[in-house]
Amino acid sequence: RNPARFSSDPDFAERWSHYAASMESRDLYALLGVSRTATSDEIRNAYRDCAMQHHPDRGGEAKVWASIQHAYDTLSEPQRRATYDRTKQDGSAGAEKQFGQSFADKSEGSAKKGGLSIVQQIAEAKQEGGKAGALATAGYDLSHAQGFDAWVRNQKGLGKHNFYNAEDLLRSGKYGNIEATGTTSQPLPPLSASAIRFDAHGPAEEVLYVERECAMPEKLGHGEVLVHMLAACVTDEDLLRVQTPLTVLNNFPPFNRTNNKWEEVPLPATAGVEGVGIVIATAKNVPLLKEHALEVKDWVVVRPEARRKPVGCWSTMCVVDSSMLVKVPAHLMPVSHLACSRSLCTAYRLLEDFGGLRPGDTIIQNAADLPVGQAVVQLCHMLKIRSINLVPDDASFDKVKAQLVELGASHVLRDNGRLGEFVEALGQMMPRLAIDALGGEAGKRMSVALRPGGQLVMYSLQSGSVPVITPSLLMYQQISLHGFSLPQWVDENGVDAYREMLDTIGELVKAGSLQLATRDVHISSLDGAKLAEALSAHRVPLPGGVRARSVLVLGDEATASEVYFELQANIRALYGADEPAAAGHGAAAPAATAAAPRPVAASLSAQRPRASERWADAAAMLADLSLSQYASAFEEEEMTSMELLEDIVSRGDGEKELMDALKEMGIKKMGHRQAIVGAVVGKL
Repeated sequence: RNPARFSSDPDFAERWSHYAASMESRDLYALLGVSRTATSDEIRNAYRDCAMQHHPDRGGEAKVWASIQHAYDTLSEPQRRATYDRTKQDGSAGAEKQFGQSFADKSEGSAKKGGLSIVQQIAEAKQEGGKAGALATAGYDLSHAQGFDAWVRNQKGLGKHNFYNAEDLLRSGKYGNIEATGTTSQPLPPLSASAIRFDAHGPAEEVLYVERECAMPEKLGHGEVLVHMLAACVTDEDLLRVQTPLTVLNNFPPFNRTNNKWEEVPLPATAGVEGVGIVIATAKNVPLLKEHALEVKDWVVVRPEARRKPVGCWSTMCVVDSSMLVKVPAHLMPVSHLACSRSLCTAYRLLEDFGGLRPGDTIIQNAADLPVGQAVVQLCHMLKIRSINLVPDDASFDKVKAQLVELGASHVLRDNGRLGEFVEALGQMMPRLAIDALGGEAGKRMSVALRPGGQLVMYSLQSGSVPVITPSLLMYQQISLHGFSLPQWVDENGVDAYREMLDTIGELVKAGSLQLATRDVHISSLDGAKLAEALSAHRVPLPGGVRARSVLVLGDEATASEVYFELQANIRALYGADEPAAAGHGAAAPAATAAAPRPVAASLSAQRPRASERWADAAAMLADLSLSQYASAFEEEEMTSMELLEDIVSRGDGEKELMDALKEMGIKKMGHRQAIVGAVVGKL
């Protein structure tokens, strides 16, 4: 559109020059007209003001509006805003280029970890007067600050140490029968799900089975949410936690000397430690939490956590403590990638935390055809690091080699027991880092290939044994052996750091720079034979195919939305709009809602007419919902038009947007907000 058409507006020239200058400099704060210290509410209000003036539907310039929308998308997301504040990069330079620069910057600063300087300690002791024993005395006489710092540092990784807050006590069952009052719980109607379960520990192929009508709890307790699962990846950790509870390790050193112990797994149990889903109901306290707050329609992935019992996410629905979930932006990456996000993060950390890698270096890895290996290949290609990739020496080798070369592999070699053939194939290449998923002899072979000072890092042990490095390699080549655990990394660095890493990986996936080859398996079609095949697909290639991790497809976004509205309708039918806290399956429905509630199912009830056809305006809708007390708020915000409300919910994430808007309008009760959104969508 031509800006000249707005020349009658006396303020337009000033506003146009303001936006033109800010677009030229790409200052996202200036685009929205806010300061760098602006709060989230100030950014949101500025965005709305800009929309009123510059949206194309109101005669604004499409280019200006696109820039405003991009600025809001960046600054309204805390992690993206933090990245922009730190780097002044908003993603326009290309995800791959930003990742390479970030990797190089961190590599520069990782030459040596801090520690004790003996020379410095001796010099300080001499300054004390040089008296005999000064150095020894200095080693014991710590200041209060030094002593506390040493205590904190030495408690790292040992679990909580004798101090707990109220949330710790309420969320854990280890400290007696301490329960939250009923005001925080959320009663649920009768629910069931399809789940992959086990009654006893043992080999996964022997003990796992599919249960089609697995009953859900009668209520959500303090801090709990109900998640509609979308997908889950079959990983080695899943199979290990089915085979053994790991609690036996609590009785042996060093684990019996710490407070960080493995939790008991009550049987029967649902399998699954990693997955992605959508929150469809919460206990009443969850949206108000300072930490781990979640709301309905939030997308979540399961937090990597080794010591706590598995969340049981191999199910179409599961009840999970909100502290075990990490909120991620909707559609951050394809669902299959989110289901395998731990593999992507593991590859990212292995390259960043070990070997001190720089462009031009070489790494070697086994199991390169599985998700972690695929991700390592592509990240190395981006970082200009050569990768030597070992894959099984079987009939699928040529297909696997072509697949990895297409992803960017430098070399693909057969992984077999013939050491002489292996060394000959390496030629003069001496990698700086070896990444081991197999352990045992497979890992030992890679240690022979490393350059002096090289590192062998294990992130999985499919063989069940640790690589044995010969004394000559340890002593004269200075080869070192390391272990990596993503749950341990998250525990030490925090959920925010994990979420930031997911955001970075998501940008690479959106840019087409990071892809995964997996095998989808729908839970609706699983029987005993297909389940066993899905559990072993990463070890044994299918006839005529290649090895691949199985991704269990448990649901989809549309079904999650349908189940959510059916669930809210049943809750309202049972307990009324205010949803009394103390109720269970046996509680009688209020007299005004004596009719039996509908069962929650994947299918919707009979199609209702559009909201704009049922009600003339928002006031009529609110009166029908017995929520007329909010009519004035709708009038004040000029949201009385049903067509406007329908337009909001028709957008990509419109239902969540309307929920947020209602909350800002002062509608504090979640049940009331859910009822209004359900009425606008036409499902209540």
